[in-house]
Amino acid sequence: MRVIPGLLVWSLLLCGHASLDQVMAEDLTVGVNQVRNLAQVEPDSWDFRSLQSLIERLGLTGKGTFGGNRALSRFEFALRLNTVLDRLDRLIALGQAGTVTKAELLGLERLRFEFEPELASLRARTERLEVQAARLEPDLFSPTTKLEGSVIMAVTGGGGGEGSRILTGFPDSSPPFGDALGTTEFLATGVNTSIVNRTSLTLRSSFFGKDELLLRMRGVSGFGAGASLPGIANGLGPLFYAGGPLGSSFDQSTTNVTTNGLAPVSIDELYYAANFGGEQFRFIVAGRVNVGELVDTNSFSNNEEVDFSNGSFLNNQLITYSFSAFYGPGAGFGWQVADFLRVRAIYTAGNGGASSGDAKRNFNEFGAPVGGFGAGGLFGGQSLLVGELVFEPSRTATIKLQYARAVEQGAVLGTVLPDAVINSISQGYGINAEWAITPGFALFGRYAFATTDVNALEGSAYTQIGSTTWHAGFTLPNFLGEGNGLGFAYGQPVRVHSGSVTIAEETTGLVPSGVEGDFEIFYRIRLTDRLTITPDLQFIVQPVHSVNSNGLTVGTVRAVFNF
Repeated sequence: MRVIPGLLVWSLLLCGHASLDQVMAEDLTVGVNQVRNLAQVEPDSWDFRSLQSLIERLGLTGKGTFGGNRALSRFEFALRLNTVLDRLDRLIALGQAGTVTKAELLGLERLRFEFEPELASLRARTERLEVQAARLEPDLFSPTTKLEGSVIMAVTGGGGGEGSRILTGFPDSSPPFGDALGTTEFLATGVNTSIVNRTSLTLRSSFFGKDELLLRMRGVSGFGAGASLPGIANGLGPLFYAGGPLGSSFDQSTTNVTTNGLAPVSIDELYYAANFGGEQFRFIVAGRVNVGELVDTNSFSNNEEVDFSNGSFLNNQLITYSFSAFYGPGAGFGWQVADFLRVRAIYTAGNGGASSGDAKRNFNEFGAPVGGFGAGGLFGGQSLLVGELVFEPSRTATIKLQYARAVEQGAVLGTVLPDAVINSISQGYGINAEWAITPGFALFGRYAFATTDVNALEGSAYTQIGSTTWHAGFTLPNFLGEGNGLGFAYGQPVRVHSGSVTIAEETTGLVPSGVEGDFEIFYRIRLTDRLTITPDLQFIVQPVHSVNSNGLTVGTVRAVFNF
């Protein structure tokens, strides 16, 4: 049998072989005289010209079946000869062998006789590989699906000094507004040392080769300092992969975080992506998608498993709005306009699965719709539209210009305010930049500002609200070892800088008294290709934008297992 079946080719690809020619050439020497192996077939020889003519006549050019004008080893030549023989067998079976002349058939027979030892070794090698593939087939997870897994295990602790406290906003946490609307006091010494676990299982399936169906499942157990001291790091916590103050994880992957090691699993991401009309355009349709993993990406600050843990450093929060309920169904695209320019856009609906309901009904005493953020389907409720222009002036530098439009139901910048808000519409503008100056030193940063218009119930009126956020830092890739990394970042989480609300003719400013500043430094140590240990230290000044809040220190040791 001369043809390697599709299953065998698939198995070879899974084993990571560079090319079929290389695989087949490895054992072709079995049973063939070693001196003979040293011979080459030159481009000006009869053998070479005869086979090249047959390849062109049988329409096999352009398929990696011939070596152009370079000399071939006898084994490479035999592999290509075998392809021609197989093609001729198929033509005979189809009754189309008349396209080959008698002279060509005689020449082919001569080549077959001349290279019989190599062809015999090729057949033996093929048969052995087929047997191996048959043995592997029952053990394959799936011929179309790849399973990836990761586990984060982290020990964390921290807080403030003796008697220190933080003041969070009304009623328990309103990070962008800080202490502007009143405060709730928390003792900063009341943070336990805890252990946090997050397990991710991702299935990636391809049905046509260049498409992908992604399904991710996650489970989280354990709470970080952000659960005891709500509002710090823009409400996303010093550990983005930990549990938050409302019992859900900061990354919105699960709503039922436990403290005893049990980790109920949720499907937190599901989408299908494929090319359309060529390599330059790719679309995505999502049942649920994390916007910050598709736009506003950054090589040095976008993955809590390998770089920064602080939630405010992983994305530009006025672009991805990961502090609010915007993860959900949606669609988007990416378009490679030129080598140096790409366009991306994505739309998500936080409650896109709702088929009925009115987001203006059943408000509680704080103005939030009872039962969540209301209903409205794909276009009537929570929604986020993000557009991004990606410039790559060089292979080591990227600049992203961004626009986002967010519609929130019953909240403003992720905050339920003390008066009844029907909805708010924010428009944000951002920039995301990174530059690997040398292989061992890189800079990155993000900045954004936004304006928010608020639609409130009768009896209250808001002026337009302005807000900003930014962070910057550097990394030292491969510092003191291959795969290691040292990183530092400092930034300001989302903060309101202008705006007011008038209720019963009384006007209240919405600007907090302080400016929170977050520092983080980590050193990632790669023990193996699939295990890293990362000591991480964070300092937070004026937590939740209050000048009366004491500073915090959070220390973490993070282990990440990949399989």
